Amino acid sequence: MTQKSAAKFVAIAALVAMPTLSWAGTAPKQIKPIKQSAPEKLQESAISGDLGMNVVTSYYSRGILQTNHSPSFQPYADIYFKAYEGDGALNKAVLNISVWDSFTNPATFTSKGLKNRAAWYESDFTPGIALTFGKLTLTESYFLYSYPNDSLGTSSALNSKLAFDDSDLLGAFALHPAVTHLRELSNKTGAGASKGGNYWEGSIAPGISAGPVAVTFPIALGFGSNKFYIKDGYAYTSAGVNVAYTLPVSKSYGTWTVNAGGTYYNTSKAATGNASDNDVVGSVGMAVAF
Repeated sequence: MTQKSAAKFVAIAALVAMPTLSWAGTAPKQIKPIKQSAPEKLQESAISGDLGMNVVTSYYSRGILQTNHSPSFQPYADIYFKAYEGDGALNKAVLNISVWDSFTNPATFTSKGLKNRAAWYESDFTPGIALTFGKLTLTESYFLYSYPNDSLGTSSALNSKLAFDDSDLLGAFALHPAVTHLRELSNKTGAGASKGGNYWEGSIAPGISAGPVAVTFPIALGFGSNKFYIKDGYAYTSAGVNVAYTLPVSKSYGTWTVNAGGTYYNTSKAATGNASDNDVVGSVGMAVAF
């Protein structure tokens, strides 16, 4: 190879090698992976509720027969607002608003002279608050009773209920005991003659469940004072059985249940002034909770 050719070869080799040499000793740039943000955990809704319809063969209120042996259709709706939840002495505070109505055949009203009234017998509005302290829940509610067909006058009352959750103590044999006190505020909600009466109730609701089926056995004893009833003292006993079945519906549409049951009532003469009454009331219904 001549000197000129050799110089030409070196020049060409240098040109070819320059890109390689320029990258020599330089680590290739790392491409950072796109950071995938963790999916945000959905928080439990602070608002819940339920609505439904029950049909009863007779309508009793605190042991007093309201509409006699004719079906009453009773729709209702509840909405709950969880205002507080914590680990202190107060575990939870829930506000609620409820509406409840009763429709029946006007010819069956127990009061005289009401056969031509409208079928919309009663409409109740109930705001309240439930405070949970460990296993105890105190619920304070304001009851406003109105009667669209003017069969009775509008009245109001303050209701206090104290319930104890004994599930941890008795497991499947839990009784779910509760005591209730209702104080009349305006007009009459009971059968007595004077205003400002007191209603007292003790109740239990044991039950069993298997899969989608739940069976409860509610039992209640009612008493009156300050002329809530015709005479003070024992007023009535009720004992029943209710079977509820959860329908196989997607939870995204709420929890749907159907129920059926029967309740025995024994009402004393002291409660209404009439002879002691023994009656069995049947019921069917459907509800959805969300």
